[in-house]
Amino acid sequence: MLEGNYFLTINSIIGVVSIKKVISILLLVTLMLSNVTYADAAKIWSKYVADDKSYSFHYPSGWKVTADDSMIVIENAKSNEELMMVMLPYEKQKTPKQLASSFISAVKSVNLNIKASNWRGLFDSMAMDEEVVFDLSDKIDNKKHLGLGLVVKEMGQAIWFSYFAPSADYYQIRGQSIIEGFISSMASGSTSIAPKVDYTIDVAKNIDKNAMGFMFVLEFALGAPLTKSQEDTILKELKSGWRHLSKEELKAYDEYPTLVKSIMKAKKKDMEKLRSTLEDSIKEWLDDTDQSDPGVKIIKTALDKRGKVVKKGTPPLTEMSLQAYSEIIAYSKLLQKTPKASPDKISKKTVDSVKKQVKELWKNLSKEDREDIATAPGLWVCLRSQYRFGTKDQKKEIRDSVKKIEQAKAEQGTGNDGGGKTNVALNMAAHNSMLQIQQQTFNTYMWSRGFNYQPATGKMW
Repeated sequence: MLEGNYFLTINSIIGVVSIKKVISILLLVTLMLSNVTYADAAKIWSKYVADDKSYSFHYPSGWKVTADDSMIVIENAKSNEELMMVMLPYEKQKTPKQLASSFISAVKSVNLNIKASNWRGLFDSMAMDEEVVFDLSDKIDNKKHLGLGLVVKEMGQAIWFSYFAPSADYYQIRGQSIIEGFISSMASGSTSIAPKVDYTIDVAKNIDKNAMGFMFVLEFALGAPLTKSQEDTILKELKSGWRHLSKEELKAYDEYPTLVKSIMKAKKKDMEKLRSTLEDSIKEWLDDTDQSDPGVKIIKTALDKRGKVVKKGTPPLTEMSLQAYSEIIAYSKLLQKTPKASPDKISKKTVDSVKKQVKELWKNLSKEDREDIATAPGLWVCLRSQYRFGTKDQKKEIRDSVKKIEQAKAEQGTGNDGGGKTNVALNMAAHNSMLQIQQQTFNTYMWSRGFNYQPATGKMW
């Protein structure tokens, strides 16, 4: 974020490199966007033409533009958002990441709080030798701000783009759309055309909400939470595809939050049947989709690993159910010692110990016990999701519920052998139509129009 007279400060750091020279570079970036079909949102952009009519661009309506020969700052005073473009000194031997890092280091001389992280290519498949994207953070008046940055290096020029907003109101997808619309509208003379990109907060909120719903349903079907890195990969591609759709097209995905509620209301005895049905739908889709897609690879690997049969039986013990059940028991054990611990604090050592005990006792377990273990994947995802997004009181309720598992096992005389009946009371209502969930969740239309987004089509980020 820029405070005070940053024009003098930044220009003293970078020197003066004419923005007029940047048009040819931005045209190259715009070519990456040329095949994109955007939502019709031209009315929310305003046009700016340089005093000498040498260049023009569009920016979010209602924002204030301040420009000189080497920097453009566009600010929204009401929301404390900021869009910035800076011409950087071109150093042939440096990569875009190094150029960005040098600029950040220079800015730190007047702003110690600015930081960059999560460096990545413009597209996952591209090296960071021409463009680099990164996350930003800052602290202004003791309030945290988050942002998104992009540095482009091409044709003897280097350009910095960034978007910042207060952390409480930050939507990365909004920042992406604002930067993208700004770049794609840059033109020589006064010929700038309003970008058909909808950056509004309502759209950003809806996409975020639906994407999180999608991720929950996906992880429920897979039977266990994915890692943060895996989630980020999938969400990135999902949102990249969705944010170029119209509001009407986006409505097709409003069912995901509803589906989450349906799953959360499922009875324990129905949960594994529901989960396995969704898993079968994913497998059918995987057979007919691009196997090189990074998100597809993550899902396929997870299914292959978790679907492996560890012990035969009715039902069989799979790696998926064994892992989930063992994590639940490990969490219950942890809560006996640390009542306020989160699920992320369970130890691998304890999980592995429970897994070993379950495998040793499997042949002696009753059918009811085996069925309880088979329901563990869906239950564990639901519990973790409830804990992740729940209130303080809801988290306490979950901890109290899981803590009782070990206590109940002890009361039944099963001790700590890991093979006892769980008797988890989750307070869930009757589940809605499984057929409806299957049709609405993993049908071909949803996957092809939403998740199965290919960076090769030229969509940005």
